[in-house]
Amino acid sequence: MKTLLVELSEQCNLDCSYCGVNKRSKQKVNLDHVLEQYSLLRSKYPDEKIKIDFFGGEPLLQLDRIKSIIEATENDPNLEYFMPTNGLVLTQEMADYLISKNVRMSLSFDGLWQDDNRKQLSGNGTLTKYMAKSDLFKSLPLECHTMITRGNYNLLENHLFIQDLIGKNSDQTLVRDRNIWDNDSVDKLKAGITELFEWYKRHPEKEMPGLIKHYLSHIVRYKYKKVELNTCGAGEKMITVADEDKVLPCGRFRNEPDTIASIPIYTKMSECETCEVRHYCKKGCLYEQIHNGGPIKELCDIYKHIYSEEFNMIKQLKNDQHFVGVLKKEIMDA
Repeated sequence: MKTLLVELSEQCNLDCSYCGVNKRSKQKVNLDHVLEQYSLLRSKYPDEKIKIDFFGGEPLLQLDRIKSIIEATENDPNLEYFMPTNGLVLTQEMADYLISKNVRMSLSFDGLWQDDNRKQLSGNGTLTKYMAKSDLFKSLPLECHTMITRGNYNLLENHLFIQDLIGKNSDQTLVRDRNIWDNDSVDKLKAGITELFEWYKRHPEKEMPGLIKHYLSHIVRYKYKKVELNTCGAGEKMITVADEDKVLPCGRFRNEPDTIASIPIYTKMSECETCEVRHYCKKGCLYEQIHNGGPIKELCDIYKHIYSEEFNMIKQLKNDQHFVGVLKKEIMDA
């Protein structure tokens, strides 16, 4: 699959702590340029599935542009659409339209960490706003993604809170930037990760938490299909069209031609070649690694801990019917 990530605009109605976009930007992507890049990608890969990823900022602030792109491309039978959204401007009418066009949506919601991580532009928290819309979120076929940054260690508590509030199994994704994690925060996060795994091993009949399932899928894809993961896919499996009408490996590479030129050097880093998790690990954010001059040690420690917990779980639950059912599905999906 190839991904055409469309940065519709950096404009956003939130001021998330780990996001560096210009939330008050008035610039918007050039639709003609988006469609030109889509056509070029389809010509280059006539038989491959293409995913158009509507990105921002907050994509729903540019719903008119989303509709225009869908109208121009929806007759492609080998195309799918995806859109993350913070959900605060989402209405039933918007959702009905997007669902009718088969747009997969993922709700950006940090649960118990929401007021610390995802503030309004005014600086006020947003958790109460999400709680007020919980019935709408619960009723829609939304995925959910939650960012884990320093200070967010109670993964199990947050997993259960989000499931109870909006009925979603959040994937809980690490913030992978430089200078976020230190030795102390890594140790605290490892403890939170272990607590999550221990809970699932005691309750394999429950839905597998998204974080556990995500990294399990990496192991499965290598073990059964020999699919090795080297990077996040920027510039290889994904290209980005941004508001300045450039084609970028990812929006983070704006105005950095030297960084872009360094991508081939960092798609397979020498430090990773002897690592015990090299076959499964996506190595984090390519942009951040280039600026770091190699792998980010603290993230490597976290990844190694997660994969160690994964193999311990597999060993412990290998005869459990519920876990085996999940594993078989992951093998089929791989």
